[in-house]
Parts: sequence; structure tokens; C-alpha cells
Amino acid sequence: MNFDIDCLRSFLVIADTMSFSRAAEAVGRSQSTISQQMTKLEMQVGKPLLTRRKGRVLELTIEGDRFVQYARRILQLNDEAYASMCDDVLVGFVRLGVPLDFFGRDFTTWLARFKRKNPMVGIEVDANQSESLMKRSARGEFDLAFFKQETGATNGTSVLTEQLVWVSGPNYTPNDASIPLVLFPDGCAYRRFAVSSLKQHDRRWHLSFVSPSFECLKAATLEGLGITVLARALVQPPLRVIRQDLGLPRLPTVELAYACGGRTNSRTVGELTTFLAERLMGASVQP
Repeated sequence: MNFDIDCLRSFLVIADTMSFSRAAEAVGRSQSTISQQMTKLEMQVGKPLLTRRKGRVLELTIEGDRFVQYARRILQLNDEAYASMCDDVLVGFVRLGVPLDFFGRDFTTWLARFKRKNPMVGIEVDANQSESLMKRSARGEFDLAFFKQETGATNGTSVLTEQLVWVSGPNYTPNDASIPLVLFPDGCAYRRFAVSSLKQHDRRWHLSFVSPSFECLKAATLEGLGITVLARALVQPPLRVIRQDLGLPRLPTVELAYACGGRTNSRTVGELTTFLAERLMGASVQP
């Protein structure tokens, strides 16, 4: 029995994202093609690999969980063999620092796509607050670091400028009492601008929920534990932007910037920088 490499590749994306649509986007195929690939792969294996309900992937089966380990090894050897035959192969190890909100931007999907294209490149990701990333980058702890900076600052090369907005869940009701804030930990640019804006306008506020996880902040905001501050591009339904006429102070713009170190192969870092910057700019475009 010979497993189809394209089927294995699609299966691994589904295993990582639990989504047929994201797998289709990642490998450049239609969802119907992805579904056909999974049917073919399950017929080859002779057992179901995915638990599905109404077209949605719920989880891997016991057999699927075991098979994914073999699939990764097969694909890794396939990609390494192909890369070794190419004359223009990216190699090296990159220490990459990213802000916590990158995990609200399909960052893991982008990174997986880069890794599939460049299997000889190793990447170590450190997600942290922007102020920490900026300082550590200046000390040379990263080969590439993205972070937020004030518009016009010169700590790094600006990729794009984003408008910060107040964000709530669908059932938020404003009042004149102390404003409950759902924020990242201290050291986050979003948090600094939120608190600064409220203080400048003499608005009462208190911390309601603090977490380094984007998903946790999103859940807390959706459940009405408070309001948060995000870049406009990160606000997706059922989250919503709070209207200006509801009395909250206008927030500033912020730059998403990057800085590179000099330890790792500069071409490899440059390719990764360009790849991520292009996707960040594409994701920031609002309909």
C-alpha cells in the first residue's frame, strides 16, 4: 500500500486545525477535494481517522491520533528529500518573537505553510507582550521579532498601522460606573493605550479579567465580563466594535513593526520576514 502524499498533507492540516476549510486554504484545494482525499486515505488505512458531524471535524479517532505520527514522519522525509535535491534551499534555525495577539490572526496556519515550503528551516516561537519582545530584541535574543510600537516610533521597521478600538460582546450595555476591562498582562501595548486613554479622560475603570491568551480574552469579552481593546483587524463577529457615541475615549493608532538580529542566516530570516509581513498586511484589509 502506497499512501498519497497530498492526502497525508491535507490530513495533517486537518489534524492541526480541526477544519476542512482551513485545510483547503492551506493546501490550495477545494473543500470537496479535501473531503475526497480524506475518504481515500481512510479507505487506504481501512479505519476512520476523523470523527465528523454534519461536515464538521470534531476530533481524531484513536486510529487517527496514532496515524498522524506516521504521517508527519513520512512527510518530513518526503520534504527533506525534495529540498536536498534543490539548489536553492533555505536552511537554518530562527528564534522568532511574536505578540500575543498573533494567535488571533491565523498565525499558526501561516507558520505551518512556511514550514511545509521550507522543511529544512527550524523555528522556535516565543509569544509575549510587545514591550518584552522589543527589549529582548534589542538585546539580541531573537533573530526576528514582531511587536507593537507607538505610531512614528523607530524601534523597528513598520509593517502596517492599525487603529485600536474598544471591543465588546454582543450584549454589552454601557453605564457610568467603573468600566470593567478585559486585557492582556502588563507590558502589552493594547493595555497601555487603553488605561492611558481612560486616565486622560478621567474615566473610572478596573481590571475584570487578565490573561496572556487571546482566546481567553475573547471568551471573557463575549460572555460580558468586560470590554477590551484590539486592533480593528482582529474584531470578528460575534465580537463588535463599540460605537464612538457611547462615550468611550477615542484610541490611537499603533504600528506593527519588526526587528531582525544577526545570528541566523540572513536570507532565511529575510524570507520568513517577507512571508509573515505579507500575510499580516493581507489580513489587515477590512471588507
